[in-house]
Amino acid sequence: MTIARKFVFITLIGLLVGPLLGVEGKPPAVLDALFGEERRIVALEALETRALLGPGENQRVVEIGRDAHTSHHVVSIRDRETPHRHDRHDLTVVLLEGWGTMQIGDEERRVGQGSIIYVPRGTPHAFRNLSDTPAVAYAVYTPPFDGKDRVVEE
Repeated sequence: MTIARKFVFITLIGLLVGPLLGVEGKPPAVLDALFGEERRIVALEALETRALLGPGENQRVVEIGRDAHTSHHVVSIRDRETPHRHDRHDLTVVLLEGWGTMQIGDEERRVGQGSIIYVPRGTPHAFRNLSDTPAVAYAVYTPPFDGKDRVVEE
């Protein structure tokens, strides 16, 4: 059983049995988002499994929802991204798992689990994973990402 599945199983048991025993624990960290008319609540540890990398795969991006103004994605990176920019999209990234460096413009910053990174449109950026396992992030594009606005930097 994977760690994420164990977490979901333990969380469900705690939610079901805890109130019966009079035990109120700390709630799990979740993504609670409204996409149009649909509300989604997903444990962050379960969210991390949405973009699992295959053998030899360096990066995977999976869209998990969108509305008229934003699109929401889970991103996994084994090694590093190619420096690039988005000319028509602002980007907010929350690092869920792993650590490394984030190049934003001409600066490089160390980032770790829980870091929140804002990248304004037109700004060159790239993440480099320095942890032993794939890094996983929650990324929000404004306006919704069209899949075409990715310009590789020379």
